[in-house]
Amino acid sequence: MSKNPTNKEIIDYFMSNIYESFSAYNAWKMIFLSKSKKVVSEEMAKRYVEIQKYHKDFFVTIEQSCLVHFVIMSLHSFDRRDDSYSLYKVNQKGTETFVKNNKKVIKALRDLRNKLFAHKDINKNNQYKIPSVISLDSFFRNLMEFYNKLTSKLYSSSTNFSNAESVKRDIELLFMNLYRGEAIRKREINIKWLWEKSNKKASDIL
Repeated sequence: MSKNPTNKEIIDYFMSNIYESFSAYNAWKMIFLSKSKKVVSEEMAKRYVEIQKYHKDFFVTIEQSCLVHFVIMSLHSFDRRDDSYSLYKVNQKGTETFVKNNKKVIKALRDLRNKLFAHKDINKNNQYKIPSVISLDSFFRNLMEFYNKLTSKLYSSSTNFSNAESVKRDIELLFMNLYRGEAIRKREINIKWLWEKSNKKASDIL
């Protein structure tokens, strides 16, 4: 980062920052909420749970990593440090208004970052909750809208961040491929042990 970054440098950084954090959020949401019967049908929830159990350590790690990533990255926009990129440096008044209008979600994200991710808080009485998906969806919509208002005024340009949601389809395809693969593996095991290794085969008896 240059010592005195221009508005263009900051804006360019946050174009990729917001896209990356929104993508990580969508990945976390897909892995985490696909297991909930409150979100998908009971039949599908059981299927998603089963799929994620095939490679439990992998999915737990990815889910947690995406959560940490989107929380930390999304808060870069509102960093007050003098040596950090921040939307305050582009439009202080507008950013202050945005933070005020989204203070509940931003505070919850900061609590997660400061007390769980940056270090482990020893105060067991403190409860740190992930904001609801409804609140997070609204927060990211507001953030992307605010970013585009800034770039529209400064450079008469806007960014479409919706492509960051395509990760949900990628994960869905991964789930389906794992499900297919596991079905084939189980069938092969059955063929081997219930047929090939059986001493009751027709060729052994006749």
